Amino acid sequence: MTSRREFLKKSALGIAGIAVAPTLLKGQRQAVFSSQRPRLGERCFTSKAVEIQIQKIKAQIKDAKLAWMFENCYPNTLDTTVQFGKRNGKPDTFVITGDINAMWLRDSAAQVFPYLPLAKQDAKLQEMLRGVIHRQMYCIQIDRYANAFNKKALPKEQNHWSSD
Repeated sequence: MTSRREFLKKSALGIAGIAVAPTLLKGQRQAVFSSQRPRLGERCFTSKAVEIQIQKIKAQIKDAKLAWMFENCYPNTLDTTVQFGKRNGKPDTFVITGDINAMWLRDSAAQVFPYLPLAKQDAKLQEMLRGVIHRQMYCIQIDRYANAFNKKALPKEQNHWSSD
């Protein structure tokens, strides 16, 4: 027959083991982080150079969560805010820079800045960046004192705010 002392000792060890087990097991399993990026076909703009850079940097980041965050954040401007096209035969890129569909001149430049070092490796990325410059020039010609524009910028003659 087990004494009360033995019973309490074994019970305490059992409870301690149960309490410590999740901590020990947690260290052995890998957290799974799934991509939060839009599906490839739903992305606003894609760049092979950016995708290569993502994989290269991710491989250098030891922390899995930080690598996952980089993979999701670095391409976010291209994935969700860049609207690339042509206007008058030239590249035209409208970059949504806030919670409304407007392009702020300073912010649009800042949003595409991280991709400049990759432009030499990707002609499509070069065209997109040229498009930002063309769009900004177009907007400044409409109103050199404004700092934000809608995608369909109205000429002065049609814009009642231009005389304000």
